[in-house]
Amino acid sequence: MCASSSRASAMLVMIMVSMGSSFGFTIYPSSSSSGKRGTALFGGGKEDEEMGTFELASWYAVEAFGRVFGGSKKTDVALESVDRGDIDVSRQPLSLDETLQRIQLDNDRSYFLSGEIDEMIYDEQCTFADPFVSFDGRQRFVDNLANLGSFITDYSAKTINYDVSENGKQIQTKVMVKLELNLPWKPVLAWPWGVTYIIDEATFLITDHIESWDVSPSEGIAQIFRRPTTQIKR
Repeated sequence: MCASSSRASAMLVMIMVSMGSSFGFTIYPSSSSSGKRGTALFGGGKEDEEMGTFELASWYAVEAFGRVFGGSKKTDVALESVDRGDIDVSRQPLSLDETLQRIQLDNDRSYFLSGEIDEMIYDEQCTFADPFVSFDGRQRFVDNLANLGSFITDYSAKTINYDVSENGKQIQTKVMVKLELNLPWKPVLAWPWGVTYIIDEATFLITDHIESWDVSPSEGIAQIFRRPTTQIKR
């Protein structure tokens, strides 16, 4: 593979890692920082497992890369500048209804792309799972989001589904994401991205943030090397 292709591949994985995302294939059990293990959301065979091992190694490598090169552009997101109504984002939610409202506001701002995340609605040891890895720790996820901006020049997100269930203790979302990468030919990656949020009814905090992507590994790779076949419309 030529040097430019290697850099492009690394950037693609970096985008996925920073968003805490995946190509949409198997989430294999993977050790988290606290010894927990991720949950398999999709079935897969040996070939997928081998691919998962390679991508898992890439996950940690590019996360470290993001800390070094993305950290210089990291800034604290001033949620206070966003119209939040009567919500005090400097504290934890006081009710389940408030948590649900704040999750909705985060999604309205496309927090996974903008980096503008209301971190106080997450438990400090919240589990973040995606097809690469599962880890515990709110700050690590917030830092990964903060590193994302250097790699994306434009984006759009359109909600496909937003379902609240289990008496408000679970939310499942599906969003059509399009993002333009900071590469000379300006490739656009586009596919549905989903998140399941699990909320603790005693603390009103999110304890699990589980992601999935509706795209095959081959298609995800192909999108980065070709000129865009779709446009980003806000």
